[in-house]
Amino acid sequence: MARNPPRPPYERFAQHWLYGAVVWAGPGSIAYTTNVTGQFNLWRLSVGPKGQRGYDRPLTVFRDRAVRAVVPSPDHRTLFFSADQEGDEQFQIYRIPAEGGDPEPLTFDRQVRHELASGSVHPNGRYLLYANNARTPEDMDVVLHDLARGTVRLPIEGGALWESPTWDPSGRKFFVRQIGSNTRVRSFVHDLARRSTTEVLPHDTEEVVAAQAWAPDGQGLLVLSNLGGEFARLELVDLARGRSRVLLAGPHEVERALVARGPGTVLATANEDGYTRFFVGRIGRPLRRIVGPGDGCTIPGFVGQNTAIDPAGRRAVVIWHTGVRPADLIALPLPTGRAAVLTDSMVGGMPGGPGPLPRLVGYRSFDGREIPAFYYVPRRRTKGPAPAVLSIHGGPESQERPMWMYSGLYAYLTSRGVHVLAPNIRGSTGYGKTYQKLIHHDWGGNELKDLRSAAEWLRRRPGIDPKRLGVFGGSFGGFAALSCLARLPEYWKVGVDFFGPSNLITFVKTVPPFWARFMDEWVGNPMTEARFLRDRSPISYIDQVRADVLVVQGARDPRVNQAESDQMVEELRARGRTVEYLVFPDEGHGFTKTTNLLRAFGAAARFLTEHLVGPEAPAVP
Repeated sequence: MARNPPRPPYERFAQHWLYGAVVWAGPGSIAYTTNVTGQFNLWRLSVGPKGQRGYDRPLTVFRDRAVRAVVPSPDHRTLFFSADQEGDEQFQIYRIPAEGGDPEPLTFDRQVRHELASGSVHPNGRYLLYANNARTPEDMDVVLHDLARGTVRLPIEGGALWESPTWDPSGRKFFVRQIGSNTRVRSFVHDLARRSTTEVLPHDTEEVVAAQAWAPDGQGLLVLSNLGGEFARLELVDLARGRSRVLLAGPHEVERALVARGPGTVLATANEDGYTRFFVGRIGRPLRRIVGPGDGCTIPGFVGQNTAIDPAGRRAVVIWHTGVRPADLIALPLPTGRAAVLTDSMVGGMPGGPGPLPRLVGYRSFDGREIPAFYYVPRRRTKGPAPAVLSIHGGPESQERPMWMYSGLYAYLTSRGVHVLAPNIRGSTGYGKTYQKLIHHDWGGNELKDLRSAAEWLRRRPGIDPKRLGVFGGSFGGFAALSCLARLPEYWKVGVDFFGPSNLITFVKTVPPFWARFMDEWVGNPMTEARFLRDRSPISYIDQVRADVLVVQGARDPRVNQAESDQMVEELRARGRTVEYLVFPDEGHGFTKTTNLLRAFGAAARFLTEHLVGPEAPAVP
């Protein structure tokens, strides 16, 4: 007889589609990316005025490339999109008829990264703006591509990291953002005829002015700005006078703003404790909150094309996330109306029915700072004390939000009686610029103390077994998980690291070249601060690791080189530690192929539960 009763395996929780980008492809249709075919491809769907769902139609059938950003032409006859191969993030640009046809490549050099933006296509459809690092790998230049002649030129002098060039309604100017770091962003307007580049709300401080959209008359810009304040607010800048007025602000981050140029309808989203709130209004007027798809909804701020407003300004389409079901596409009438769910991504229904929403909790860290966290509690109580997993998000300047995380990993763990605590440690976004900057030049410092406090919080929880704690993380979260295992070894029975840096010296030396400009400030200088970085690196404490470890890595990862995982695994094995190592030769920093995603997170699910709960019983036939 099986020791534990049969329960759905992890694969049932991951039996759903994923969505990556969505745009309006015309008055009554959307284009979106999904992995229905096992790889992220471009699809089209007609949508009725009340959210009636039409027929899904695939436009691409790539097997080794993943479609990322999508931009429609102004007449909606053509779709432009970017795609990379096997996760290498060297995006190439294509165009395809909106009604279907063969995709035509517009760029060809796989040694160059090309980045599309939502406003890349000129109003008359002839020109395309994007950013690339063809001139030098260290910079991202603005490129003006003449689609009729096939020629390109650089309208702005190089030497910077530019992003999101966006045409004005007349097609004579464009705005573009200059990235100094995650907390240092400036915006500029370039006039093609005058060959002049003018800063919007000039500043020399480590603050953010991020242009979002043009006003319909082209005389104003909507920007997100935290100049002189903690949180980003939405402002309308009068370019002629250099003045601005606030349209939306509060004790929360405004995350993005979209404009339907014809009627001048503005749709903005704000982040309140990880949840998304929607605001609508006319250009130049204060925005008011509208009823969204539900209080448990979130739209991650770090995902670019997850919200779109139709040209008439009457509705939006959103990739909608909650903590109890996978993401789906929804149509949201503006300014009022009932949201319509356009997709049902969970194949075969929810295993065991929807679980409870995660609880928003907080705990005190070493310096008295309140650390917010989402707490996932099993629906069924176990006999005796239960195990728990501390899950650490990546970034680090990102945010844990109430979502169907890691393709159902949290849901699977709670179905096996495992509690999950997912904190937003210092350095996380969504809590003001001061909190976000606390991680700068302090990797492996005070945030590790936040994680110690999280482990102590779990240990003190009624019903938690302090001897059965696990730690999980990916990217920076992988680094933090390795730091926990090596520097706080007394807490953990098991640990899982997905492509996390293990040695900050080698990590900083191998990041993408266009990141190099802010590595000294963000992490440290490997030449002048080698001792500091060595002291903060998990691999320096390898002898202290006690827990069994699973390490997962993509061989084509451009952000965290495979050598980061190789050296950690090699050193662990040399010391006789139990370590499993999965390397995916056709993936980068994450997973674009469904088969690889299932194998990776399935391995993590089983590794954690086998160590914390016991072997998984056979599924019911």
